[in-house]
Amino acid sequence: MAEPPAAEDVRAALRDAVASDPGEVEVEHVPGGASRETWSVRGSAARWVLRRDPPGAESYVPLRVEVDVIDAARGAGVPVPGVLAFEDKGGRFGSAGFLMDHVEGTSVAPRVLRREELAGARERLPGQLAAALARIHSLDVRGLPSLPREETEPAIAACEFWERALDEVGEPLPAVEAGLRWLRLNAPPPPERVALVHGDFRLGNFIVDEDGLAAVIDWELCHAGDPAEDIGWLCIRSWRFGNDALPVAGLGDLESFLEGYGAAGGTRPDPARLRWWEAMGNVKWAVICARQAADHLSGRRPSAELASLGRRICEPEWDLLELIA
Repeated sequence: MAEPPAAEDVRAALRDAVASDPGEVEVEHVPGGASRETWSVRGSAARWVLRRDPPGAESYVPLRVEVDVIDAARGAGVPVPGVLAFEDKGGRFGSAGFLMDHVEGTSVAPRVLRREELAGARERLPGQLAAALARIHSLDVRGLPSLPREETEPAIAACEFWERALDEVGEPLPAVEAGLRWLRLNAPPPPERVALVHGDFRLGNFIVDEDGLAAVIDWELCHAGDPAEDIGWLCIRSWRFGNDALPVAGLGDLESFLEGYGAAGGTRPDPARLRWWEAMGNVKWAVICARQAADHLSGRRPSAELASLGRRICEPEWDLLELIA
């Protein structure tokens, strides 16, 4: 694990952001988040969260873009933590990072799906997720000039992006390569409108409390694209965490989710488009797992968590082949 940001530097950034001294602060690493780091910041009377790039590394989307998109989503009524301060490389956080409000709840998927005290939340979550996703997709990408764009053919752009990402990993994954060939040959036409896509809309990236959805977090894969991408990603089997009979994040059925999404203003995708994006989601997850494992094996970021992700590549490969058979 990387060295934590200096507590005094975080305290100074907080003092500037909230216009008062938070007192002595403790900075503690929060497990999870294989691409970006999350740190819990505790002051004398409040808590915050610091999200930063691992020193010397950067995710797929620059962190400044993530901050801009969170602010825009908040303005559209999406539940997100409030951003307090951003510092670029060379700032007080040791790498690019931003401070945000702490939101009570849990993002750990097995807890969301199993804990008795969250039974009511599980009933409400599919409808809340549908409404939040419709709001995300309602945003005009022209108002986000820093956003990575897929201007005309999001499906082909996705194929090209993940082909390049796989080449950069340098590990042969024949099932993924076969999947990418199928995806190119069966790419859907462009959507009616290009929308803001969260890119990682799934259990693990939602903070959930007893009332349901408290916040959507981890926007590091956001881009302009086909809104059906987020729905297909939400439905891949890896994010059901054992509740395989409930395709929407292990929480509910697809038809009810799509009805709620449409009622909140989203454009319902046809089944073929949705299946295509679910297949692409499995390609994406396999490549991400391979990239994280490569970071561990190369010594760039030694981590048992990253190593364990390498052992999961076979899961999305299997699901991909089932979808395209």
